[in-house]
Amino acid sequence: MKKGITALTGLLLLASLLPLQACQPASGNNFGVVSLDVTPSRVIENDKFTITATINNAGKSEATYIVPVMVNGIADDRTTVILTPGKSQEIQFTLQRSKAGTYEISLGDKSFTVTVEKLMPASFKLSNLHINMEVANPGEEVVITADIANTGGCEGTYTAELKINEVTEQAEKVVMKPGSSFILFKATKTEPGTYTVGIGDLSGKYTVQKPVETIQITAPSPAAQERVSHWPQSSGSCCGGGVCP
Repeated sequence: MKKGITALTGLLLLASLLPLQACQPASGNNFGVVSLDVTPSRVIENDKFTITATINNAGKSEATYIVPVMVNGIADDRTTVILTPGKSQEIQFTLQRSKAGTYEISLGDKSFTVTVEKLMPASFKLSNLHINMEVANPGEEVVITADIANTGGCEGTYTAELKINEVTEQAEKVVMKPGSSFILFKATKTEPGTYTVGIGDLSGKYTVQKPVETIQITAPSPAAQERVSHWPQSSGSCCGGGVCP
């Protein structure tokens, strides 16, 4: 009876080990990592990066592999693949990190380094103030533009103010993600003079000129035209020295 129980226990133990033998770990002798790539290699906190690897089965029989991806020596994720002898397969992992730092990504005997940078707040910079004319007529519209760039790492709001002669005349809120854009204002002045324009730390100027005076010329009367038509055309004295009519 004891021999029967012992034999049965051995069979159960053997049966329980069979799945483990069929499911070889990624570090098995037949497991190989052909290539490993991580994109992008530099990310911002909480941004995702993709790990792409190609593995192959160098053995002589079909096998199931449990493939873990290691981050700084600790298994972060894993996947399972089944490969026939001599076959390769591409696998991917998508990871992210909430803390800035350098992380070593490894899979099998291959490794790659990812740099996670701290998320910087929005930061705005103005440049290239442009006024579309140097001299304007009274009441003429002048267009004023400037480039604006968000050099930070996240979306933010900037209030752009147009100042003319140090007085704020217009204001506009700009909501921007990291990148570049431009702001535009239109100004109209009726009083002649020179106006100083300011947006942020940028400045320029333009002039409103005085109105052009119109000179009205009155046509001579018909009688005057008649008298002029009878004037002598010679260069001598008028009417032989007398008084011309």
